[in-house]
Amino acid sequence: MITRQVQQATPNSTNRLKHKFNYWKYSFIVLLAIVIGTIGFVGYNVAVPSTTPIKTEKIIKADSTFEIQLHKQQINSLVAYYLQNYLADSKIKYQLTLDQQAVLSGQFKFLGFPVEFNLFFKPYVLENGDVQLRAKQLAVGQLKVPMSFVFNYIKRQYKFPKWVILDAHQNRITLRLNEFKLENGLQVTAKHIDLKNDKIDLDVYIPLKNKK
Repeated sequence: MITRQVQQATPNSTNRLKHKFNYWKYSFIVLLAIVIGTIGFVGYNVAVPSTTPIKTEKIIKADSTFEIQLHKQQINSLVAYYLQNYLADSKIKYQLTLDQQAVLSGQFKFLGFPVEFNLFFKPYVLENGDVQLRAKQLAVGQLKVPMSFVFNYIKRQYKFPKWVILDAHQNRITLRLNEFKLENGLQVTAKHIDLKNDKIDLDVYIPLKNKK
């Protein structure tokens, strides 16, 4: 014979269940009240016009300068993109790439015939962050052409930005990076160039001041 025992709830257990139920009930009510109150507060502030006059002047923030390090391949890609757009309407094209040295590649006419050349430079960083390219070697195949001749030719015939200065007497090119600025005001100056170890350190200047 199997005897089934029915356990009746004691008053203490009933109170505990009731207390637990009331706890969650009141917690839910409080949470709901907070949500409704927050929505009402936001809605009121949106609907009611602000009495504080809105300032129309632009927010002034501090300028920002930080350092970045690039590799030669990255610089070559940036320069190629820039020259592609800058020389889009020019018949004479040229390239400037970084390898073990900086190399200016292009053409000049000798006795009416186009001659390809590679002009090799060693880059130097100036105190103000500009870069000076000093010519070290000229490669034009079997021709023996003075370096000054090529410099004078490219100075007369080639299209360069205003911030690129050619000195045919000293056989060097100065990149006045301090005068180069993008439309958004961003500027870049050189800090250190090590082509052998593939490290180019630059300072990037971002103007955050909204000047009129």
